[in-house]
Amino acid sequence: MKVFTQSVNFTADKKLIDYIERKIGGLEKFHDKIVDAEVFLKVQKTSEKENKITEVKVNIPGSELMFKKTI
Repeated sequence: MKVFTQSVNFTADKKLIDYIERKIGGLEKFHDKIVDAEVFLKVQKTSEKENKITEVKVNIPGSELMFKKTI
């Protein structure tokens, strides 16, 4: 499975990208037909404490799954 990672307003280091690929790759044990996954990491420039957003889009033939988490 291919994992595409994009970071907005910061540069993701290799350690973070490797961690993401390892965790997303683990999804294959739940569904063996996953084509790819797109991971979007964003840091919003606000004064709020919860300014980090992670979105994951998993592409499966016939559907897409989207997950979003703000911390």
